[in-house]
Amino acid sequence: MLIPARIALAQKWTFAYPFGAAKRGNRRILMIEHTDVSHDAEIDMKLAGDLVVADHGGALATYLPDLAPDDRERVDGYVARASAEATLRAYQSDWRLFCAWCEESGYRSLPATPAIVAAFLTLLAERGFAPRTPHRARGGREALAKPLGRSTIGRRLSAIVFAHRAAGFDPPTQQLDGARLEKAMRAIRRDKRDDPSGKKRPADGDVLRDMLRTIDGEDLRSHRDRALLAIGMAGAFRRSELVAITVGRVSDDTRGLLVRVPTSKTDQEGRGHSVAIPDGRRLEPVRHYRAWLEKAAIDRGPVFRKLTPQGRLTEQPMSAQGVALVVKAAARSAGYPEALFSGHSLRAGFLTEAGRQNANLFKMREHSRHASIDMVAEYVRDHERFREHAGEGFL
Repeated sequence: MLIPARIALAQKWTFAYPFGAAKRGNRRILMIEHTDVSHDAEIDMKLAGDLVVADHGGALATYLPDLAPDDRERVDGYVARASAEATLRAYQSDWRLFCAWCEESGYRSLPATPAIVAAFLTLLAERGFAPRTPHRARGGREALAKPLGRSTIGRRLSAIVFAHRAAGFDPPTQQLDGARLEKAMRAIRRDKRDDPSGKKRPADGDVLRDMLRTIDGEDLRSHRDRALLAIGMAGAFRRSELVAITVGRVSDDTRGLLVRVPTSKTDQEGRGHSVAIPDGRRLEPVRHYRAWLEKAAIDRGPVFRKLTPQGRLTEQPMSAQGVALVVKAAARSAGYPEALFSGHSLRAGFLTEAGRQNANLFKMREHSRHASIDMVAEYVRDHERFREHAGEGFL
């Protein structure tokens, strides 16, 4: 960060490297650090027309006006809420990994140069990275290094950019050598283009019916899991939306249920959506929902709640990971490979089945709350490839 030397002098900064400095035109660029020691008057006069660059971001604290604690807390709170909570959690995890790699490699993480970031991302593409210090992956397993896909690597880069902007630094993608980083990312995307897709299998109408049939108990867990699967698929809910449903956000309708979704991944400003759940006769989402509430005697608060290992009801909502575990367990019980399913399978299942039933794409988008019609079309393209095929009449 360049500022006039006369300002640095006024703030009583001492020049760490007053001789042999770099040049910018006819003006020298000098490294400085902050001190309370007064400058020699002769040096002050010699350097008054030069530019200086701060060695640390904090060195400008005495020059740039700072916010009062209350103001800073308020602004930080609003800035933090500008991104989805799940996105921030992912960014925090990605940023910790980058910092751990920088520490092990002897590099500076903030601000990081484009070359440093490119070295990190290409390592992820080739071998992956796991910190040497004990680090546990989700589920308590020890984290192991393995090559990452291009979407995950892209998110790592987004996290690094986000952290730099949050700290007031130019992100590596916008620094002088940012083009080199962009070329590295382009090569990663090209090299990874033939990697197998990480998409999970959708729990379409037939699959979900098989899952529901395997849950035939009358205990709390069985009632909850049936309602969770049926409502999750019928509403095309994201996991975060599903576990955030409360009794107060669900209203009865003569044709089924209306579920209010106050915020979502594509609605960070909270305009909200009302999701219609028809009173279907095949998967019976409305019946399963009402049976669960009656069995658990829930009349307020979270609808889908955690149960203790002994099956007792708690006041806490389920986690997004808990939804995935229920889906996987139901898939396994129905004879499907559980590794092919995730919490997203419910949402994908609705869109896949709707496309198979020739539903209108715009109505599908309205129900799923996707940002674009192209995203919805991705779920139905595979099925559409064989419909009215150009070679159907002669092949």
